[in-house]
Amino acid sequence: MSALTLPSPTKCRRQPSPTGKTKNRWLDDPEVRLMLGAQSGDEDAFRQLVDRYRARIFGFFCRRLGDHQEAEDLTQDVLLRLFRARTSYQPRARFSTWVFHITQNVARNAVRFRQRHPSVRLTAAANDERLLDGLLSAADTPSAPMERAELAGVVRAAIADLGERQRAALELHQFHDHTYAEVAAQLDMTPKAAKSLLYRTRNLLRARLTPILYND
Repeated sequence: MSALTLPSPTKCRRQPSPTGKTKNRWLDDPEVRLMLGAQSGDEDAFRQLVDRYRARIFGFFCRRLGDHQEAEDLTQDVLLRLFRARTSYQPRARFSTWVFHITQNVARNAVRFRQRHPSVRLTAAANDERLLDGLLSAADTPSAPMERAELAGVVRAAIADLGERQRAALELHQFHDHTYAEVAAQLDMTPKAAKSLLYRTRNLLRARLTPILYND
């Protein structure tokens, strides 16, 4: 009697989905779907994500760095990174996990910057006058005469109230003639974020100096 020949075993194969693609399990995350909507041009979807995460990101930076102004600047940096990343976004984790990963990286860069630049000092009188000229129109003059030394002191006091990254960006761009790209490289941020940071810094200084210099 001949031996019974059994068919050779075959490997189990995963049946393809009807579309031919395996479903991405992260699509069940509503925030992932919002980001994909932003990727498709839905501005309201991205605004919803900003509304959900701005306070959380800001709170994280405040706890980590203990500087309100720096936390505000870094929060803006993270939101800009999210916006820029929307075109190439691929869901590979929960949206909250991805945002936290980006936020952690930005925080680590900020800590490294602090270690490399333990203090930023803008005390030279020439720098004070140059900054003053850049903030106020050449056609304007203070309503009450002020000595140059007094003006320099006013500028220094305003600068001292800035966040660390604001002071550093101002020094690099205003006093060392660095481009936005060079400032961005020094501060571990995008050129667009560096430009935005400097714009807000100048406006903040102008707002603080004008009532003092033009006080009747």
